[in-house]
Amino acid sequence: MKVEVDVNMTTPVMYDYMMYHTLTGVQFWMAVAIAVMLWVMFFVNRNPLYLLAGIAVLVYLPVERYLQAKKQVTLNPVFKETLHYTLDDEKMSIDVLDEHMEAPWDSVVKVRSTKKSLILYTNSVAATILPREALGGDYDKVVGFIKNGVPAKCVKVRG
Repeated sequence: MKVEVDVNMTTPVMYDYMMYHTLTGVQFWMAVAIAVMLWVMFFVNRNPLYLLAGIAVLVYLPVERYLQAKKQVTLNPVFKETLHYTLDDEKMSIDVLDEHMEAPWDSVVKVRSTKKSLILYTNSVAATILPREALGGDYDKVVGFIKNGVPAKCVKVRG
């Protein structure tokens, strides 16, 4: 049994991926801490600039990530093409342009899910993004392949 999926990367899916990394990383918590300190300064000094600066710190990250996602999708030549994924019990294969890549399930080191995608990491910086929308009714089959081939401690997938 296998599942074949064609993916055209979009800005919303890339943004969702980038926000996942932002919200689970140190940078987000540092921004929250700075914003809280600025708001405390506002209540102490009653200077509205502290309040505005605190709001700006929290608004900056999502806006910057959206612009970064849009730039990534627009400028990366790989994302201008349709990515063809074939997933089965043994591996995940990717075909784009004239290149063919394969990743056996035991080479996947981490799997995470967001509301818009499954993210499969083959190392600390390389990720495959499978949009839930592209998976459609095959989402549960793909999750089954992942759960059978990737160690359970590496998989955190929501339904």
